[in-house]
Amino acid sequence: MRAYYYDNSDKDQREQHDSGEAVSIEQLEALGVEYRKFTGSDEENLAAVEKLCQERSYKNRDEIKISPSLLPNYEEKIKTFFMEHIHEDEEIRFILEGAGYFDVRDMLDRWVRIFVEKGDLLVVPAGIYHRFTLDTSNYIRAMRLFKEDPKWTPINRPLADNNELRIQYLRKVEAPRSMPTGQRNVVRSNDSASLWNCTLSPGWTQEEVQVLRKALLKFGIGNWMKIIESECLPGKTIAQMNLQTQRMLGQQSTAEFNGLHIDALQIGEINSKRQGPDIKRKNNCIVNTGGKLTREQVEQRRMAHKSKYEVSADVWSRIDLPKPENPFLLLEKKREELQSLKSELEDLRARMSAIEQKDSHSGTKRPRE
Repeated sequence: MRAYYYDNSDKDQREQHDSGEAVSIEQLEALGVEYRKFTGSDEENLAAVEKLCQERSYKNRDEIKISPSLLPNYEEKIKTFFMEHIHEDEEIRFILEGAGYFDVRDMLDRWVRIFVEKGDLLVVPAGIYHRFTLDTSNYIRAMRLFKEDPKWTPINRPLADNNELRIQYLRKVEAPRSMPTGQRNVVRSNDSASLWNCTLSPGWTQEEVQVLRKALLKFGIGNWMKIIESECLPGKTIAQMNLQTQRMLGQQSTAEFNGLHIDALQIGEINSKRQGPDIKRKNNCIVNTGGKLTREQVEQRRMAHKSKYEVSADVWSRIDLPKPENPFLLLEKKREELQSLKSELEDLRARMSAIEQKDSHSGTKRPRE
């Protein structure tokens, strides 16, 4: 097994796509992905797998072989396997022959590519976005392990965003985030203050980002009034949504995407890989350092993006956005957050006062920053 970040190039999906940035087993485990290697003889490996089945209550199993000669419409089928999706049950695959790639999304929505070959056993958790492809050998034979009747029907993105198993997965693996320290970390008028792990964060929670992502897909980049009218993000202003969209796209100018039904995080992933002497970034967003584009140039870019990245109306029209909370419950939640912040502020003031009193008794003076 070997894991690394996917390079997002236009090569065939069966190529390595190795970005050169390795991913450790510990990083995979943090995403809920489990890995085991069996290096014995075939009989020893099967005995070890049998023991694992008993430990995890896997009662059933089967084998699957995939190759151009065994799978009708092979090229079309492997493209289907490569569509981003979740399952409502974990996938357990023990590789008996051949090789392939499992790609899984990390918590920053980047693709992690996992190369598996004979002797590798991989457990892909329910609810994680992933996809599969063979390598250039075009052959794999694997054992599939499962507890009961497995729920392996793929639920494609973004339709799976509101799936209960997807939500449970995110709650399980998301690490608490706290506000970074530093002079630049100030709350500005465009920031949306939210509470995460009892700490003020000048930004958005992951859940809010995913709602905005779906709203942009459904209504199009820049259609702020439609998003506001949908009430899927109560309390958010146009300035807040515009700023967060810039962060998701990874660039400050959004004009070339205006009105397009696209996945903003997909563009952000592409922009994160762009390098070169002409690429300048501010707050991790690409900024325009050349002359201002003409309307014709902006429209040319917009049409190119539309052709390459826009999802079909059949997809975006079926996106469901979360229903707004009871406004009274939302107000009460905000009051609780405000009270918690007030308590933190009072505690901070008390600690500062204690330090100042201690300094006054000792006769020392602390330099002001």
